[in-house]
Amino acid sequence: MDKKEFSMFAMALKTYYPRESILPNEQAMALWYAQLQDIPYKVAEASLNKWVNVSKWSPSIADIREMSHDIIHGASDDWGQAWQEVCKAIQNYGTYRQTEALDSLSPMARKVTERIGFKNLCMSENQDHDRANFRKIYEQLDERERKEAQMPEHLKTMIAGMQNKMIEGGRNESD
Repeated sequence: MDKKEFSMFAMALKTYYPRESILPNEQAMALWYAQLQDIPYKVAEASLNKWVNVSKWSPSIADIREMSHDIIHGASDDWGQAWQEVCKAIQNYGTYRQTEALDSLSPMARKVTERIGFKNLCMSENQDHDRANFRKIYEQLDERERKEAQMPEHLKTMIAGMQNKMIEGGRNESD
């Protein structure tokens, strides 16, 4: 969104929450704009409208980014659907056709299953424990991926550059 569109977004935000001191000065406006400028205006507007209808409190930058992510990418599947995929794959393919079973799974179900081990799930005698473990891992990975996806590309690039410098600096110190 450009600055003119952000100005309209900011005015709507202030109008929806007049009792709160949202965006009280030019510096606040500049900071919010810097964090939201990569979101298309129509998506930001829809995010704010959705937020206003489901929450009584004013949104943070993170709330707007999360809502925008959901509007663009849709809500993520829940762990229960993924668990059903895994159970069906175990039933259909069994222990010896692991590659076919993993290929039949959605990306997140596959990641979780690979982390636990497909053969471990096939051979297990404690499905309640497996389901609970699957859920925990699924929710952790989903949250990590969602947070990563919500960050603007320039911030991801900046963080990756810093991490690379730290890794290189650590190598140089140990040399």
